Amino acid sequence: VTGTWMGSTTVPCTYVPSEGFTQQTLSWSVERDSSISTIFRRDDSGDHILLSKFRGRVSIPKQSPGNASLLIENLEMPDSGHYTCQVIWRYRDNSLITREVTTTVKVVKEVNPPSSYRELPSSLH
Repeated sequence: VTGTWMGSTTVPCTYVPSEGFTQQTLSWSVERDSSISTIFRRDDSGDHILLSKFRGRVSIPKQSPGNASLLIENLEMPDSGHYTCQVIWRYRDNSLITREVTTTVKVVKEVNPPSSYRELPSSLH
């Protein structure tokens, strides 16, 4: 996923809700420079943004079963990294199932193309 500096991007994480399964925990973490930090956790006690640099900049749909995608706003260059979405479900028999998906996010500064292109000399074609 590529996002533009100071813009916003959505890191996808979706699943099909299944009968008998209840989402227990949803967490998002980021790996950068070989260290992993948890950004966000949703559990029985609510939503928690655990990394202060993401406060006020990240959100996850609430009323959208199966959509756990992470929206990051006001992207900063250091937001580039590997983002992992982990969902834990509880089944009727109290067993737990965990799934995770990792997406690479790259933040780029927008490059505005020049307003006019000159024809290259034919010797360069």
